[in-house]
Formats: sequence, structure tokens, C-alpha cells
Amino acid sequence: MASPSDNPLKRLIREIHRRSLWQVLGIYLVTSWAVLQVVDTLGGALRLPEWIEPMALVLLIIGLPIVLATAFVQEGGPRHVATPTADVPTGVPALFTWRKTFVGGVLAFALLGFVGTGWVLFGGGIGGGSGRGDAPTIEQSVAVLPFVNMSGDPDNEYFSDGITEELLNALAQLPDLRVPGRTSSFALKGQNLRNQQIADTLGVAHILEGSVRRSGETVLITARLVDAQSDTQLWSATFERELEDIFAIQREIATAIADQLRVSLSVDQQARLVGEATESTDAYEAYLRGRYLWSQRSDESLRNAIAQFERAIELDSGYAEAFSGLADSYVLVDVYDPNPEALDYRANYQRALVAAQRAVSLAPELATARASLGMVLGMIGSWERGEEELDSAIRLNPGLATAHQRYGMHLATMGRGNEGVPYAERAFELDPLSRGISYNLGNVYRLAGMREQAIEQLRATTELDPDWLTGWFNLATELLEAGRYEEGLEAWDVTLRLGNYDVRLGTEAYEAAIRYQETGEAASFADFDTGLFQLLWLYARSGQPARAIDWFEVLIRQGAYLIAAQLHVMFVDDAVGDDPRYQALLEEAGITW
Repeated sequence: MASPSDNPLKRLIREIHRRSLWQVLGIYLVTSWAVLQVVDTLGGALRLPEWIEPMALVLLIIGLPIVLATAFVQEGGPRHVATPTADVPTGVPALFTWRKTFVGGVLAFALLGFVGTGWVLFGGGIGGGSGRGDAPTIEQSVAVLPFVNMSGDPDNEYFSDGITEELLNALAQLPDLRVPGRTSSFALKGQNLRNQQIADTLGVAHILEGSVRRSGETVLITARLVDAQSDTQLWSATFERELEDIFAIQREIATAIADQLRVSLSVDQQARLVGEATESTDAYEAYLRGRYLWSQRSDESLRNAIAQFERAIELDSGYAEAFSGLADSYVLVDVYDPNPEALDYRANYQRALVAAQRAVSLAPELATARASLGMVLGMIGSWERGEEELDSAIRLNPGLATAHQRYGMHLATMGRGNEGVPYAERAFELDPLSRGISYNLGNVYRLAGMREQAIEQLRATTELDPDWLTGWFNLATELLEAGRYEEGLEAWDVTLRLGNYDVRLGTEAYEAAIRYQETGEAASFADFDTGLFQLLWLYARSGQPARAIDWFEVLIRQGAYLIAAQLHVMFVDDAVGDDPRYQALLEEAGITW
């Protein structure tokens, strides 16, 4: 009969005590905890990449069995003297020793230290990096804040804003330099935020700020580049020149920023950084006024922008940027026209096409001109050519947010939502505070079948601009189709109130769409005064295909093919797609998907 001392479990416990494994395990766990705390502290201070901490944990886990095995083989360390046996010849060095284990641990963490040091020196650690925190920054990134108008005349705001936008566009085309788009930079105007707050919001490491003072034909511009993390000035300069030297000033500033951020430029890139767009200072001022008005996005401002761009062209018939601005204005003017009876999509798109083609012929390497032409071609249903031009715009200027935005939606509109997602996401990364780009991303998610992401993004859009009817409308439509009726009604109620629509009749119409989705039976509602897009969607979603097609035909007859295609893939096709009249309209517009 076996004695109790022969019990395998008791023998194992006795051996663990004899070889001091409990003490070894305890010391190792305490030391590991201390090491992880040090790594976490250094990682935050040096902004090391997020994989540093998991790597340290993996090394510690790998080291645990090695240390325990060493302790077991060495039988408790130096206090135990092993007796040579025939199986283990004397004079053969032990595979596991305390010294080797210590050296192995030192080498493992030395390797981790070398990796971390390499990241700091070459990967953008202190003052840069891309790894840690909710608002990651990278070394080669800069936000161009609106230059302050120091002229003492509010009417000169267009000039300081225009200089800012020109610099932003120049820097955005630099290779490997991230520059947040105009909308995001200008959204922070007048908020008196600290540099660190701005950097966290826009995800940048540096900030370019300055001021503009205009006195007759003399311009005084100051510019300053700041490291946002340390709030230290890296570069500053003051330029007092005649207005005719404005492009040279912008080129000097952009080149200095490139040098400070260690962005290498080829001779060709230096030449294209800031071109001599026009020799007429009057034309240039008209162009800046046009862009200032265009960015305000209202019916009146867009029509005034058209007048300014046309004036710039009268003064300089070879001004490519002015033609591009004119095209962008004609494309949008009907979208913001409050009078549906005055819509003239076909005529305005034709005017936009002529202007965009002229811009490209004058400056084939101008990315904004290519982006304008690509958008216009999509509007008139020239799908493949539009895609080519938008692709060219991105290749010419990978930092142009609007080109990514338009290309992403263009692909999604053509039934290629998954292809459009990366472009829409890139646009949002470049211009995160733009309501239009955020809205566009939500729609592309929708067309890619990513419903939850679409709802989240559209909700974020309403937070960016709580007073924008279009954002609330699309959120309400997506929530209904997701079966989240209560949330949908809340978003729809905001839509109605922002549009000054009849809340009672509008609510009844939305409830009719809910009933149709739940039962599959057509549910009519009383007509009420609302927008074309809202009516088209309500008729399609309440089981009234004929009335939905009536409004769809209005867009086709107006030549608004891109808008019709977007409504087709988002709202209409699955509700009325089999109708012969609808199919004939699609064929007329070349919408084959």
C-alpha cells in the first residue's frame, strides 16, 4: 500500500515549496506590474505607438514560464547543490540558469527599448506621433487657421479669409502633409481656443496662424508656425509688399512651412505650390470675393458669387480658378433656391460645364478645376468621364477633401458603395468639421449597406449643425428604414420645424410611411407644403409609386441626373423599381444599375 508521501499531488506541492517557486512567481508578478506601469507612463509621455504596451505584456507572459522552468531545473537556486548522475554528465553547462534568465530578460526589454527609441527618433514620437489619445497627431500635419483681419474694416474680411484659403490649398497639395480642410479650420474662427484644443480637435501637430492688414495697394501679412503640443514658435515672418506680390508672399510662406516640417519638394512641386494665377489684382480680389460668398451657401450668396467670378473673368479671360469657382456656383445655385418654380437645373448645369471645361483647358494640372469638371459631368449623367476627372483631381492633389468627397459619392451613386467608402472616409479625415462631408459619409455608408454606421454618422452631422434641415431629413429616413420609428419621428419633427412645414400634416405623412413599412399596405396622407426630395421619399415609402415617379420625372426633365441617381439608389428603387415608366426614366438618364 502506497504511503501518503507517495501521493503525486503532495509530492508536486512539496517540490514547489522546496524549489521556492511561490517566491519566484510572486517576485516576477510584482516586477511585471512595475514594468507595465513604467511602459504606460513612458508611452504617454513620449506618445509611443499603441502596440508598445501589448508587446511588453507579451514579453512578460513569455518570460513567466522561462523563469519558472529555470527555478524548477535549478532546484531553488544557489542554495541547492545538485548531485551529478550518470544521466547528466558533469561539466555540461545547464541550459537554464539564473544568470541566463536575467540576461535574457535584459535583452528582451532592451529590444523593446530600442523599438521605442526608434519610434521616438524616426516615427514621430515626442511632439508628433499618430498613436495615442482620442485626437491623434502626426509630425507632418498643420492646421491653417483663418488669418485675422487687421484692416479695421469688416468689409475686408473676404481678403484675409481668401489669403488663408489660398495658403491652405497650397499646403494641402504637399506630399505627406496632412492639412485639415477649409470648413474645419474656419469652424474654429473666433472661438478663442488654446492651441492644444485646436490640435486635439483637428488632429494636427502644428498650427499656422497670422494676420492681414490691407491699406490701399499695400499688404502687410504676418505668419507664425507653432508646435501645438509645446505651444512654442517654430517660425515666423512679416511681409510688407505691394498687392501685386501677393502670390510671391504665399509661395514664401508655403515653402517655409514645408522646410520646417521637413517635406521634400521636387522642382515641379515647388513650381506648382503657388502659381501666378492672374496678373490682374482686381481680378484676384473679385475671385476672393466670389469664394467668400460661395462658402456662405445661400441662394443670395451664390448668385452674388456668380457675379464676382464673372467679373474676375471679364478682367482676366485666362483666369482658370475663376472659371472653376463659376462652375461650382452654377452647380449649387438651384439646390439653395427657395422657389421650386424657378429651378433650372439643365441650363445651370450647362453653364457649369462650359466654365469647368474652360478651367481645365487653361490649367490641366489644377486639381480644383478637375474636381469641378468631374462633379458637373456627374450631374449631367456622364458617369465614366466624371469618374475619370475626379480620379485625376485626387492624383493631382491627394489632400483635396472635396475631391475625395465627390468621388466617394459618385462611386456610391453608381451602385459601388463599398468602393466609395474609403474616399468618403478620407474626405472626413481631411475635413472633420464639415457638415457636408459628414453628411456625404453617412449617405455613402447607407449605400454600402452599413446601416448602423450611416445612422451614427448622420446623427453626428446633426450635432455639427443642429439647424441644417437636410441632415435631420436623411437621419429620419434612415431611422424609419431601420425600424427605429420613435427616434425617426423625433428627427422628422426637427426636420418639419426647421423647414417651417405643417407639423401635424407632416407627422401624419411620416406615420403613413411607418404603417406601410409595417403592413405592406398603401397608406395615403394629405398633401402639405414641403420640399421635392421629402415628397418623393414620402410617396415612395407610403406605397404610392405613381406619385413618387411624378416627382422623379421632374428631376429627369430638368436634367438633374446625378440627383435623380442618388434618390434612385437611396430612396426609390426598391419601392417602385418594377414600374415601366420608372424604368424608362432611368434609361433616359443612363442610370443602368
